[in-house]
Amino acid sequence: MLASNNGRKIITMIDIEHIATFKWGNFQAEKLAQLRGNMSRRQLEQKTVELGQKVAHQYIQQLEQPDYYATRLKSGTLTVSTEVVNVLCQALNADITDFFDTAKIVTVVA
Repeated sequence: MLASNNGRKIITMIDIEHIATFKWGNFQAEKLAQLRGNMSRRQLEQKTVELGQKVAHQYIQQLEQPDYYATRLKSGTLTVSTEVVNVLCQALNADITDFFDTAKIVTVVA
């Protein structure tokens, strides 16, 4: 979670299993388009289907144009579920840290 305190940026790490949705903005949109590269949105949709959680090509378009779609929402903010981000990461051979300004800590569970 991000907060500011006296002009400083404070980052608090929370286990992702406790996060339901992420705020999605232009940085994430640009990273998605960059990671998708020459792959069409329909091809990416098909990859997500093969992974067991369909992310429709229309939704992928919304994620790549957050400013346009966020203005249509009552909250004015586009959010994306953790499940959608995870399946997109799998389909694109990416890591969640590619989409968010984060520190990555890996722990071994015995």
